Amino acid sequence: YLETSPWLRAFAGKCRVVPLGVDLAMLQRVDAQQVEEIRRHFPGPLLLFVGRLRYYKGVDYLIRAMAEVPEATLLVVGEGPMRRPWEELARDSGTAQRVRFLGEVPDPELPAYYHACDVFVLPASQRSEAFGTVLLEAMACGRPVVTTELGTGTSWVNRHSETGLVVPPADPDALAGAIRTLLADPGLRRRMGEAARRRVEEEFTLERMTAGVERIYAEVLEGRPPSG
Repeated sequence: YLETSPWLRAFAGKCRVVPLGVDLAMLQRVDAQQVEEIRRHFPGPLLLFVGRLRYYKGVDYLIRAMAEVPEATLLVVGEGPMRRPWEELARDSGTAQRVRFLGEVPDPELPAYYHACDVFVLPASQRSEAFGTVLLEAMACGRPVVTTELGTGTSWVNRHSETGLVVPPADPDALAGAIRTLLADPGLRRRMGEAARRRVEEEFTLERMTAGVERIYAEVLEGRPPSG
């Protein structure tokens, strides 16, 4: 995001990036029975979106993509001002039975949904999606992810063809193609999911984030320019 932002670029020499971290223990400690209940309630290939339902999240493009993935169900977790318009879009597009809006899910229950899904999708359509912490959460649970190329942190988190697939934004056909590619190949999903989990464990832990912030504060207090 720093490299592509017209506002931050002028201050690049003064900026240091400390990636966000997630609680691995919480995400990887999951109730197997709860996961099974979700799978039983929503049989077949399962896609997941988690986030605030705002215009830039691109869920409308994902709903349109669902017409090309007739075997799958999409769970939409979250609330926001776009919920009603997107529910109407699902009805109008004939996908309402396979696009299920679940509303807010308590944080302690979220890991079960991540573990239950086959593919996590963050179809953001605008640069307002700067990073996507939900990507880290899904990846920590060993799930491959589908994201869009926005020139922000999402494509830095999700490495194309390694931890998931990256497609152009606002493109239902591209989203559908990436989803179909992953659903058709369990081995590919497993390999990408394992790579995704390793990436979070190596780069995006709470401990690493805390250490990075502490290091910058210490160097500033000592009167030294923060190191990259």
